[in-house]
Amino acid sequence: MFKFEKEQAVWDFNGIKIGGQPGEYPRVLGASIFYNKHEVVLDDHTGKIDKAKAEALWNRTQELYDQTGNPFFIQIIAEHGEAFESYFDWFCSIDDKTPFLMDSSAPDALAHACEYVTEVGIADRAIYNSINGSITPESIEALKKSDVNAAIVLAFNPGDPSVAGREKVLAEGGVAGQEKSMLAIAEECGITRPILDTAATPLGLGSGGSFREILACKAIHGMPTGGAYHNMTVSWTWLKRWRKSVLASQYEGKDLLLEQMSHHHFGGMEGIRQTAWASPDIGCNIMAMTLGADLIMFGPIENMEGTATAAAFSDIVLAEALKELGGEVKAEKHPIKMLV
Repeated sequence: MFKFEKEQAVWDFNGIKIGGQPGEYPRVLGASIFYNKHEVVLDDHTGKIDKAKAEALWNRTQELYDQTGNPFFIQIIAEHGEAFESYFDWFCSIDDKTPFLMDSSAPDALAHACEYVTEVGIADRAIYNSINGSITPESIEALKKSDVNAAIVLAFNPGDPSVAGREKVLAEGGVAGQEKSMLAIAEECGITRPILDTAATPLGLGSGGSFREILACKAIHGMPTGGAYHNMTVSWTWLKRWRKSVLASQYEGKDLLLEQMSHHHFGGMEGIRQTAWASPDIGCNIMAMTLGADLIMFGPIENMEGTATAAAFSDIVLAEALKELGGEVKAEKHPIKMLV
């Protein structure tokens, strides 16, 4: 493993620290909730939810945090301002401390979210997701007027997925539809706690740059870095096709083989499909963590179990390597202190 020569910033979110040298602090895990077709959402316009189910999901992440030492951020997704209000009110009623990401593909909804968290006094917990090449002047103004001072800053260059291309949009500007760089826009908006997102791109379309950019962000900017690397699995067309048809046809008529595999806890054909999906889904996050990613936005909150154990494993390895390099674990709560 390695240490970065550049001093590494650490942001404090109500006691959850993110950033630093790989191994100093545990990876932070971003869990998405209220995403499209999420079963706990009863009305995605008003934000009506099954509160008992939603709370049970969040409570389980906190149990895992207590067991492993890897903290969670909650990534709240909404397409309507009214829904954001409902979701924020619910979350703050069950958790008065943990940060939350505000995520939406609707600029008006996200602008409303900025206004609402400022109005009700919870902007210090809010993380805007994200400042990217498609951010509108109206969104910039809404963010600027708000009290929000943390944001995901996306290094996505649609014209050049290389590290150089990503760095150009992140730090130089003049690309991706914006005159200014993403970091310059963040500064203009009063963002003092930026988290750099290396922009996970599909396999064959610059996925290698997504991972190499982790090293670049940490080495050049020294800021907390991460991304939603599970999107690589979601966008892998071959894997989706293989799970649904090819995999099934390969085992057609092979009852004995399926029986043997089921005996080894695969759970029949459906279990094989899930394993085929989960392996690269978790693997892409382990790759990112090994390279120094501080924030892993792993997708649906239901995937918390596998992500938590993978993160704990990775953090123990990173911490052991850090000690050999003359560093030390700085977090009071860390997997190497709790699980070894």
